[in-house]
Amino acid sequence: MSASGWWEAASRRVPIAGWPAWARWLAVALLYLWLFAGFWLMFKGSQGIRLLGLAMFAAGLPLLAHSGRILMRERSRPADRRYVRQFMPAMLLYIVVMLYVWPLQQGMPPGWLKTATVLSPVVPIIWVIWGSICYVLASDEMQRLQHLVALAIGVSVVCVASLALGFLGAARMIVLNGSLALMMVYPAVCITYGVARCVLVWRARSE
Repeated sequence: MSASGWWEAASRRVPIAGWPAWARWLAVALLYLWLFAGFWLMFKGSQGIRLLGLAMFAAGLPLLAHSGRILMRERSRPADRRYVRQFMPAMLLYIVVMLYVWPLQQGMPPGWLKTATVLSPVVPIIWVIWGSICYVLASDEMQRLQHLVALAIGVSVVCVASLALGFLGAARMIVLNGSLALMMVYPAVCITYGVARCVLVWRARSE
């Protein structure tokens, strides 16, 4: 049974709504600690340690999508479980590519093979984006509006921050790594969008 399926079976036996608040927050904190430990091990030590970290991260990743439901005392919807089935293999593929495929480009001569190797991490990211689109389309009208507003807020925040950093860099007040800055745009949008949506959901529930 997968980690996601195990969680669904366990939550049916012990309803999340019956958990005390401290237990729900503790469960989420332990999940994030587990994921952080696995991610850290993937970049430390021998090959065996890195594989152990990858296995730990893979085991905890399906439960990440359920963490919000835990805190909100809700059961995961079928759309949530479908998103996990798309998101998990895509992210695992991204991690494997970044660990074992992308570094190979350092010793390659310029050409189509090096270009394909360099761009290989983009493929699982497209998979993640497609899964996110399917997840939003499976939501109801109110949830779609929340996604849209949260995305607008996230993109606006990242655009303003990028513009400010660009002006500071042009004035030589700070030194920017252009490649790193471009690579951080998508994660920054994801983070700001996620925070904005959490706030929107919390406000909707408190009204």
